[in-house]
Amino acid sequence: MPSITGLTSKEVAAKVAAGQYNRPPEPGTKSLRAIIAGNLFCVFNIIIGCIILFLLSFYIGTHDKRLLLDCVGVFTVAFCNTIIATAQEIRAKRAMDKVNMLIVREVTALRDGEPVRIPHGQIVLGDVLVVQRGDQAVVDGSVLESNHMEIDESLLTGESEPIEKKEGDSVLSGSFCLSGNGCYVVERLSDASYASGITRTAQRLKTEVSPLQKQINRIVELLFGAAVCLVILQGSLSILRHQLDVNLVRVLATVMIGLVPQGLVLTSSVIFAIGIYRISRVGAVVQTFNAIESFAGVRVICMDKTGTLTQNKMSVRKVTPLDAGLTPGAAEALLGAYAHLSSEKNATIRALEAFPADGQTTRVSEFPFSSQRKMSTLTVARDGKETTYVLGAFELLVEQCHSSGATVAPDVVATEGLEVYRNLLFGEVIDPDKIEPRPDSLGSFRIRPICIVSISDLVRPDAREVIQQFARDGINFKILSGDSATSILATCRDIGWTVDPADVVTGAELDALEGEQFEAAVEKSVVFARLRPEQKVKIVKALRARKIHTAMIGDGVNDVPAIKEADLGIAMDEGAAISKEVADIILRMNKFTLLPAVFEEGKKIINTVGTVARLFLTKNFMVIYLTLASALLMWEFPLTPRRLALFNIFAIGMPAMLIAFTNVSTERQKRLVLNLVTFVAVSALVMVSFGQIGFSLAQSRGLGKELPSMVMLAVMVVTSVANFLLIISRQKNRGAYALFGGFLLLLFVPMVTLPTTNGLLRLRDKFYEVSPLNWDAWRIVLMVCAGSWVVLFIAQKLRTALANRGA
Repeated sequence: MPSITGLTSKEVAAKVAAGQYNRPPEPGTKSLRAIIAGNLFCVFNIIIGCIILFLLSFYIGTHDKRLLLDCVGVFTVAFCNTIIATAQEIRAKRAMDKVNMLIVREVTALRDGEPVRIPHGQIVLGDVLVVQRGDQAVVDGSVLESNHMEIDESLLTGESEPIEKKEGDSVLSGSFCLSGNGCYVVERLSDASYASGITRTAQRLKTEVSPLQKQINRIVELLFGAAVCLVILQGSLSILRHQLDVNLVRVLATVMIGLVPQGLVLTSSVIFAIGIYRISRVGAVVQTFNAIESFAGVRVICMDKTGTLTQNKMSVRKVTPLDAGLTPGAAEALLGAYAHLSSEKNATIRALEAFPADGQTTRVSEFPFSSQRKMSTLTVARDGKETTYVLGAFELLVEQCHSSGATVAPDVVATEGLEVYRNLLFGEVIDPDKIEPRPDSLGSFRIRPICIVSISDLVRPDAREVIQQFARDGINFKILSGDSATSILATCRDIGWTVDPADVVTGAELDALEGEQFEAAVEKSVVFARLRPEQKVKIVKALRARKIHTAMIGDGVNDVPAIKEADLGIAMDEGAAISKEVADIILRMNKFTLLPAVFEEGKKIINTVGTVARLFLTKNFMVIYLTLASALLMWEFPLTPRRLALFNIFAIGMPAMLIAFTNVSTERQKRLVLNLVTFVAVSALVMVSFGQIGFSLAQSRGLGKELPSMVMLAVMVVTSVANFLLIISRQKNRGAYALFGGFLLLLFVPMVTLPTTNGLLRLRDKFYEVSPLNWDAWRIVLMVCAGSWVVLFIAQKLRTALANRGA
């Protein structure tokens, strides 16, 4: 593009001073102001505020100081929770911002006549941007020069057919270059871009809620609905029994507070965010929350050969002349000229650039390489004579050779033992007037073959270890490649991966299959050779149709549709820009071998969320049981708003915080939601039942008016420690967790035992409504808890056995 110089440095500075520079969309994380406002005015705090107003209204009418103290206690707990939640979310935001900084998005602009790489935020109005195959348009503009530049606008319109752009045609942000190259002048920036909103959708929202989070949110909604129903039930029955008093008001407030698991939603979000940051430290950038959940479910990983099993560094292994009058050196000179004059520098062209260039040959025109056509043509001029050359996939071009070449070329491949390489055919186009640019072909021209170019990739030495590790986890690999089957199998042998030839299928063979036959062939086969991009998509769709959770790894434009279609899309960091935009995960530094560690971190996150949810929901089910027992069976309701806060500290808050930041287990939890609900339902039932037994024993032994309720509360707290030990029983570091359980008991016992002797203990009594337990009360607690621990362990073992039988 020698005639186009772009802006000068002075012009760029003037544009920046005038504010005419690009402002890319903000990262998916919230601002600090939004975090503070969101935590302060969240639904849970609004509910808590309504409860405080409810208690205050009855305090004004009754002047019962317990209601005023309840208001102070509820407000204090809500205030502390808000502060902690805000601090945790800010920490999570900072972690996510660090992840976003790892994704450096740049474009090529012409400045002072030279191409330079600049970040999106440095684009100014009037800039001239260079577009190569795989680049995405990030702002709107008009084409200045096009070298058969085909633009895919499917992210904007859904139309999959590429559009060839000519001088003056518009380019919209969100589209990407499928083949060819060119440049365009920037006419609209940032939010003024016609497709800016659609572009952000195409790039995916980083804060998108995962299916697991949606399920947790659904449980929270159901629990809130249950709270409303239980309050109505309790209130109605009490009115019918003429029990409308201050105690009922406090019970209703406790039920509402107890069934709003405000910490669960926040804790799960923070776990996801911190986990994404940990994954980034391993070597990958997670762009969607959904990706994390997919880690645990992936059963098949589809991948292109180049850039995954291999290092995407090609070398020419052999040049075999097909023209008897042409020496290898002469063939290499033609290839060198072709490579140096080609505008698109893909891996193959870069390998051919090792041959010397011919300074007397000039480029006249070209049709750059595209994934659909699998070939490129170049018309050159030398000594006043124009010649058109073609370079492309051997199996494809050999069919277009003149009669003698079509016979000789395959024989040469066989006799020279070239099957183990990726072979390209280089030839002269006999009838260039028949070249017709179409998405899938360049026309019916004939070729005079010049030589066969045999190239190969450098394999990744640790690829075999990765494949074996995934195989041990029950995850299978499938290779989806445009290369020949022989070349793919040779690469597999190089890394020590033996593939049965019966498990190899070509794109042409797949085209002959439909319906069940196609899906069965896709599920059985391991290597898929000579595929077009649309065939890769069809394979991924077939796997998903059979309920096989599928990941797709790719780095090129031809992999983009399949990456978008897969349950989990993975792109290489050095791949095409558009492949990284649509992927769920980007593997930094092109390290395919990082994938097992990334998957392990993802499974750790899911395990942590499921584990913490058991703690939160056990309390919620416990409140449901207590409310039903109180309303229908006239059992004691031992909790008050302030005593519930005490229970939350020892049964939920401290254990949940420890698990959230120290869990290392990666065990996959099958049927997560079902197991979660049944576990907490059993645990809560045992805790409430034995709590009532402790209450009844304390009453029968004449321990007074307040101690029986405290005994019941103590039984439930101590049993909750057993519940915590059950929850972590399958964790790798369960020994440390068991010590923490003992630490919780050491804190709780003096908390509810020390007699009121000073101001601090009097504050304890007022704030948490603690009636210190004496030795007689503790004997009942210990005796009842001995039974509750045994019953809890047996009940959960039976539940697990029944669940496994039904699996």
